[in-house]
Amino acid sequence: MKRIASLLLTGALVLSLTACGKEEANDANPSSGADGTASSSGETAKNDASSQEATVPNNGEWDEILCSGDGYHLVKKEVDAFDGYKFMLGVVDDDGAWVQELTDTGTFVDEVRFRAEGSSETLRDISCYMYLGEGVFLASPGVSVFTKEEEHRVGPWENSVSYSPTGRAEVSIWECLLWNVTDNSQAKINASKMSVFQDGYLLFCEEDEFGGGTLSAMNTKGEVTELPCQYLPNKPMHNFPVYSEGLFYACSESSAPGFFDIDGNQVIDLSQYDMARIPYSSELGTNAPCFENGQATIFFTNNAGSVFQATIDKTGAFVGEPEKVSSSVS
Repeated sequence: MKRIASLLLTGALVLSLTACGKEEANDANPSSGADGTASSSGETAKNDASSQEATVPNNGEWDEILCSGDGYHLVKKEVDAFDGYKFMLGVVDDDGAWVQELTDTGTFVDEVRFRAEGSSETLRDISCYMYLGEGVFLASPGVSVFTKEEEHRVGPWENSVSYSPTGRAEVSIWECLLWNVTDNSQAKINASKMSVFQDGYLLFCEEDEFGGGTLSAMNTKGEVTELPCQYLPNKPMHNFPVYSEGLFYACSESSAPGFFDIDGNQVIDLSQYDMARIPYSSELGTNAPCFENGQATIFFTNNAGSVFQATIDKTGAFVGEPEKVSSSVS
């Protein structure tokens, strides 16, 4: 009887140690399930190509996922044969079905292939690719892309400042290739900064002088419209506008801040508020004001240099009383 009791206690101890080991393993890898496999509820980086490759079916038709978004995956295929090297691009969906079959033609693909096959290997690097939304992919060696919340650096080449013969400071301009995979339209522009697509348009600045430059708009088909307003990084907060709900923040040629429509017409004039002296800070955000659900948040200073935060509607009227924030300017 004592021997049976001893065996039972030993068995219970083994089970307890096994359970503790599983708990420790799960603590070390919180995204793992009880069977040690990745949990579907665990957070995964949206553009983590390696995790996407594990879930997108592939029968060997493509080599690698370059970037992903909205169920689209930009994939590449490298063929290194005796009669030559070939670099091809295509797009598959979550089920591994072709949205755009592998190709080596078209503005986007031609330009990428040219660099991958001979001129430069830069565009073979996955850091050079980003999904811009609304079915459009970007390839670039060094442009800055802005969402409503943050800035993304695409490509390994950093921005630099150079000076013209007249002494004017200028920021590096990068080649940007765009592929709308829903209708197979492909385009090429030059830009120093751009936004993601939002409500059918992105904004970009080509000739970026130190202190800003003229804005242009592009629709998802690659059609470009130059706008009569400017990106000025100190109006406000050293950042870049994103088009949203029919409007974007910018300055006119006379440097009056406000919100404009996609044709460059000022809809909301904010020149009565001193938005020019707002210092950049992580607390105040890294991008320009934009509308969400019919409202936008702006920052401005009073005559004592105190900073106030206010919410406005699409008429420019305050929604509630502006509130003083801890930042200030001298």
